[in-house]
Amino acid sequence: MRIQLFTHTQGRRVSFDLFGFHSLRAVPVTLKLYLNNNKAMQVQQQVTTITSTQSAEWSTGICDCCSDMGTCCCATWCFPCFQCQTASHFGWCCCMPLLDPIACFAVSCCMRSSMRERYGIQGSCCGDVGCVVCCYPCTWCQMSREVKARGRGGTQQVHVVTQQIVPGL
Repeated sequence: MRIQLFTHTQGRRVSFDLFGFHSLRAVPVTLKLYLNNNKAMQVQQQVTTITSTQSAEWSTGICDCCSDMGTCCCATWCFPCFQCQTASHFGWCCCMPLLDPIACFAVSCCMRSSMRERYGIQGSCCGDVGCVVCCYPCTWCQMSREVKARGRGGTQQVHVVTQQIVPGL
């Protein structure tokens, strides 16, 4: 979008591209405009980033295997492959879950805790350990469904641009 301003006294035109200023990361951005009678005006832009997380609950319960039968079947037929795939989709090294039997389920507990933190899900480390120890396959199915539902990011960012016109320089 291009805006042209015309001054009547000297017949000059000043133009600028608005979209160039929206893509700048510098805060604030100041632009001088020359209007009637050669009076200078400033437009100050302030870019604010708002970060929000999604809900504070798991999208499915720990025993909701029927809500995604593909996940349940994959976990049933080849659980180690399923774990590696879930870890990879979450952004972790795909081989990490293979260390779980050696590390006394520490990898699963850490991944569940990390998932809660990334997605803003309420809970505790003790709760994570309890879920992993009591229902190991169901915990992995729940984590897989969560990664499918929310993806890798977990947070959403919105950029808000505000403008203020300051008279005269």
